[in-house]
Amino acid sequence: MFVFFLKRSLVISLASLFISGAGTAHGAEETSPLPVIEVIETEPTPESSSVVLEPESSTVLESKSSTIGLIMLGGQLDSNADFARIDGRSDTTGSFFGQVRHERERFSGQASFYKNLNTRYTGNDLDLLILQPGIKFKPSPTITLIPSLKLDATWLDRGTKPFYRSYGVNLLVNFAEGLLSNLNFDVSYRDFKQGKDDYNTNFSGTLNWESSLVEGDTLSLRPYALTNFAYSGSSEIAVRPKYLQMGVNASYTYPVTEKISVEPSASVYFRPYKIVKGGIRDDTNHTWGLSVSIDEFMGSNKTLTVGYIHEENHSTGINENYINDSLSMEVLLLFF
Repeated sequence: MFVFFLKRSLVISLASLFISGAGTAHGAEETSPLPVIEVIETEPTPESSSVVLEPESSTVLESKSSTIGLIMLGGQLDSNADFARIDGRSDTTGSFFGQVRHERERFSGQASFYKNLNTRYTGNDLDLLILQPGIKFKPSPTITLIPSLKLDATWLDRGTKPFYRSYGVNLLVNFAEGLLSNLNFDVSYRDFKQGKDDYNTNFSGTLNWESSLVEGDTLSLRPYALTNFAYSGSSEIAVRPKYLQMGVNASYTYPVTEKISVEPSASVYFRPYKIVKGGIRDDTNHTWGLSVSIDEFMGSNKTLTVGYIHEENHSTGINENYINDSLSMEVLLLFF
């Protein structure tokens, strides 16, 4: 089988995206009749546009296939949920995320499922299923190309209301050597059950500095640019935004002990809107946070992570400024 030397912080950040981020990332738009998930439009994030469980650059090939699975259970408390959800200024959600990835010499496929359960209002729930089969090419010993199809399906309100279907293509380029870890390009078409459909593109890259300050630490930067090519709407549907978004996510993993690590993180993005109801709107959003992870928590291949994130959105639009603080806790289980 393939032996994967997985970077724990990478796995945590990928799964934590769904536990503490995917539920709210969809809903912070003025056209959203259902918070958490935007029924008229959801905004793709550079991470969620291609959910990839990446191997370390020191991947060792022992045979022709392997299967990796992970499950993450978590919860989140938000101090200001009004900007993205119906009902209440504070809100709590429970989440489940599972992923199975199968690798062969010329094949890379994964299936991911995310379920978000809101404790106060079922209309804020989200079910998300992602299927992503791809083909692997190695133009050189240090570069791997993985073009893939990406099929998404979503439901709202405890899975009873279809939301949208997404059809896209993705190109992932992994680099085994150097600071540049990967490049990712994603194009997708979203077919909404209600409202006008749209197209999205996303381009991102990841830079990793390992043992930059102390042995075993990791500094990661992920700059990205994404676009939303939305329709202008109709008389029955409010005009939806059409925007370009540029930003960067940063994190630093510091190993306190062999099993305990601390990870400060920050992000910033600028989003100028091209089409928006009621005038011109530009948003600047930034976050900062801190998380603590404990490996081998109550057994091997289990990790407990507790985190805090502060978010501020500054907008030229009316009533679009907000501040939100969130606390989250996740338990990750890896299966090889």
